[in-house]
Amino acid sequence: MAKVYTGRDGVMQLAGTTLAKVVSFQLSSNLETLETTALNEHIRSYCAGVTGYSGSATLLYYKDDDDNINTSDLLSKLIKTGTDGVSTSDTVELTLRWVDGTDNNDIKLTAYITSATIGAATGDIVRAEIAFQGTGALATASIGS
Repeated sequence: MAKVYTGRDGVMQLAGTTLAKVVSFQLSSNLETLETTALNEHIRSYCAGVTGYSGSATLLYYKDDDDNINTSDLLSKLIKTGTDGVSTSDTVELTLRWVDGTDNNDIKLTAYITSATIGAATGDIVRAEIAFQGTGALATASIGS
């Protein structure tokens, strides 16, 4: 029987721990191509260049039963006090997972949080929006296998 994945099948993890209350996430993979056309040629040609990964997620901002704010580990990688700024140790280990019974389709990457927005609207739940930029190779890409 065919399997159609829905949002209920999606899970986002930070360092192996599932983040509860993730509204959505997305990942983009891109390839920069390098032009190899010579001056005397009339048709452009390209070769593969550098591959990269980036994405975003929307998370609900809330306290769990132990009074921990579930999104604080992600937000604190970018929203900081003081003058030190972001350093190379401020990467996060993200897993984007689609659960299929006992099988997991995972994409794991190391990333920097490149933007973080938190806001509230009357009659709505407070949401935190993040964007991330992958650094290095994917640790796992088991989608469709």
